[in-house]
Amino acid sequence: MLIFSIIPVIMGAGVAMQTAVNSRLGSYTKSPYLASAISFLVGAVFLSLILLVNQTSFGIALTTITSNPWWLWTVGLTGAFALTVNVLLFPRLGSIQTAVLPIVGQIAMGVLIDQFGWFSSPVAQLTVFKAVGLGLVVLGMFLAVIWSNRHRVTTNTATPHKLWWQGLGIIAGLTFGVQTAINGRVGVVLQSPAKAALVAFVEGALILGLLTLVLRVPVGLRLKNVGQGLRQSWWLLLGGILGGTYILLSAWLVPQIGTGTVVVISLFGQLLFSAVIDQLGLFKATKLPINGTKVLGLVVMLAGVILVRFI
Repeated sequence: MLIFSIIPVIMGAGVAMQTAVNSRLGSYTKSPYLASAISFLVGAVFLSLILLVNQTSFGIALTTITSNPWWLWTVGLTGAFALTVNVLLFPRLGSIQTAVLPIVGQIAMGVLIDQFGWFSSPVAQLTVFKAVGLGLVVLGMFLAVIWSNRHRVTTNTATPHKLWWQGLGIIAGLTFGVQTAINGRVGVVLQSPAKAALVAFVEGALILGLLTLVLRVPVGLRLKNVGQGLRQSWWLLLGGILGGTYILLSAWLVPQIGTGTVVVISLFGQLLFSAVIDQLGLFKATKLPINGTKVLGLVVMLAGVILVRFI
């Protein structure tokens, strides 16, 4: 169904907007961990409201927890880990590698999960056309993210153990791919994608909140800054809702079309709408005009997505 291909693009667009919004939120919290914790908390409230509207129980039976694999309940931990690694990578590797390395990991893990049916995901074995499509997606990503920005690459060449940090970036992407698959399985087990997403966000909020306290971030003062920011930018907390929507839709969609397909198509939507945000300076982002190389990269990615999804 065509709708199964459109929804991941919308999900990716939401991720692009969430990144821009959370970046702005971080300028007020002065702590990426606190900004992420706030985002997770807002997302948890949003998902709770969805459960209330649908009159869905919040409870999870003890037998459901004990009769299923332990990894099923790590969905929030994997998300918090991937997010934290991205925060650590940026000052050490620069913007380009921080963006690209996790994407490579996501695509690789998505292919492996689909190939072998890991985490109880539907099996979608690799074909020649799909392999070519994935190659085009990677090529398009290279053009859109790396080559189009080659004149403004930011990197810290003095970073010690750079190879270790680069490997960690790929691991973060692998972890995010795992989270997408587990999310889908939790949605099936709980018979509610919204409840599955809520589990992920409650876990993530608790982990990031604890990390914020351990780092002794002055939470009260920073929350006052956020309150002042809301008077100027009403959308400052929108990131949590966007993130909650992404996890909710992925929990519903993964059992339908597979982890790899969801990851690849949503990445295309993410890069496409990131370019739109840069071009228009949405959410008070710095304007970065789209160039021909970025457009070519997005077109190549689209061709790859078509091969992966429809051929």
